[in-house]
Amino acid sequence: MFYWTGALEIGRFFPSSKTCHVCLNQVGSLPLDVRSWTCSSCGTKHDRDVNAAINIRDEGLRVLALGTSATANGRDVSPRVGRKSSVSKAVPVEIGSPIHL
Repeated sequence: MFYWTGALEIGRFFPSSKTCHVCLNQVGSLPLDVRSWTCSSCGTKHDRDVNAAINIRDEGLRVLALGTSATANGRDVSPRVGRKSSVSKAVPVEIGSPIHL
């Protein structure tokens, strides 16, 4: 078992809510009123906050292991000026509703 009592800072612009923790696909836009979404790449249904928590935990473990802020999917967590994203849009899902894609 691993116990660590320190603190670790994850970058402010780390896309924790809009990155699928299963396949690392990143949606281009995820407004704050969208509380759950389905990954267009792997079909995983996400609760926004649970997904973000998993991604923050995983990113913290990567930073501890690798000593870098580069994410596992090769993305730099620092903001990039003038670059356009090639990520997909989120598909909002109401929890408890059937999905019709």
